[in-house]
Amino acid sequence: MPKNKVLEGAEAEICQVGVVVKDLDRTIEYLSSLGLGPFSVRTSTHPAAIVHGKKAFYQLRIAHSQQGPVQLELIEYQKGESIYKEFLEQKGEGLHHILFKVRDINATVDRFAQMGIDALLRDRFVEGGGIAYVDTGKIGGIITEIAQLPPNFDPKVGGRYQE
Repeated sequence: MPKNKVLEGAEAEICQVGVVVKDLDRTIEYLSSLGLGPFSVRTSTHPAAIVHGKKAFYQLRIAHSQQGPVQLELIEYQKGESIYKEFLEQKGEGLHHILFKVRDINATVDRFAQMGIDALLRDRFVEGGGIAYVDTGKIGGIITEIAQLPPNFDPKVGGRYQE
């Protein structure tokens, strides 16, 4: 067991499970018939994310539903260059990531990098903080998303991303 863990305490609690889907509306209809939901749907535009080290634009339709302490996020790729498009092309629909909320995204990304785990995607919120997806999929098959949420973050609205 390593002495210096990347995530400790509350930061090691799974906050979200992200699933990539081809048809968001069809998936919501199916999951709702099972009793999950309600779902809130919105478009998420990322004008200047860093994807595999290069600036990229992408857009998604996403749906969220709180399932106990864990949020279920459904992700439908729409356009641009993103890790979601790659996932669909390589694996099809399925479990994409687990999310952890952190206090300092830069320090957490650095701790992952010290372990040889690189960021696949990084983006910044206009209000501060940001998100990063790190390449833990090679280890356990599931990518890890880390998020430092800005002050006054409203999960129903989501964040605006820097240009």
